[in-house]
Amino acid sequence: MWRPVGLVEGANSVREDPGVAQPVSTGLRLERVARRQAGTAVLAATSIVPFLVAYIGYELARSAALALRGVIAYEPLVSIERRFLGEPLAVILSVYRNKLLDIVTGIVYAVHPIYFLLFSLYLIYRDIILSRGLLASFATASTVAILVYALYPTAPPWIAIPGVSRPPNLLLELVESILGSRVDPNPFAAIPSMHVCMATIFAYYYWRVSGRMAPGAAWVILMAFSTLYTANHYLVDVVAGSMLGLVSCSVGWRLAKPSSRPD
Repeated sequence: MWRPVGLVEGANSVREDPGVAQPVSTGLRLERVARRQAGTAVLAATSIVPFLVAYIGYELARSAALALRGVIAYEPLVSIERRFLGEPLAVILSVYRNKLLDIVTGIVYAVHPIYFLLFSLYLIYRDIILSRGLLASFATASTVAILVYALYPTAPPWIAIPGVSRPPNLLLELVESILGSRVDPNPFAAIPSMHVCMATIFAYYYWRVSGRMAPGAAWVILMAFSTLYTANHYLVDVVAGSMLGLVSCSVGWRLAKPSSRPD
């Protein structure tokens, strides 16, 4: 006797056979997709909060640095470079400046932290666990950096070393012309280099999501060179920034990953 697929005859009625998958209505499927997209959008919006908090922290570190310490340090970092290189690295690199390197390093330095923010938004849609790890790593690194900026404020080479200046930054000049005001750099934020730290965090999570290590490593090297070439950081700053990035990645990933997910 014929009967509809997925139904079983009962004594007085016809019921669904639990052994046969039942189709999900189009309306229910669309509702689930809409809820998922709405939840992702909320996560994307809230993920910006740590960046705003960090920015406020960096700004507060300026006034805290002068209130707590009262002086800006730089001589120990300059002395290290003189001991091993003969001259501060910013002085050595200034001899080899040219228009092409000015443009390339200026753009690389200026895209911080926009590329990092865009990557964090991408991870929300690609892998929510990695997104949480990235934000946890960023929060860890920013907390440490802000404390160092406040307790041990260090002037960058272009401020501390006589005769050394930053090369022209066309992208920064364009942004300032659009804003109608000068972008004021933090004169106390040499060590650690958050440019290098965030590039390291980016490289780690890019490797996690793509399985490729070379592009991220190349970006860290390029960012490190750009910070040195533009006289914004000392060599010690770059090393400290990369080490802080690696430690923050370890902390952030352990906080975010489920116990069932392998390292």
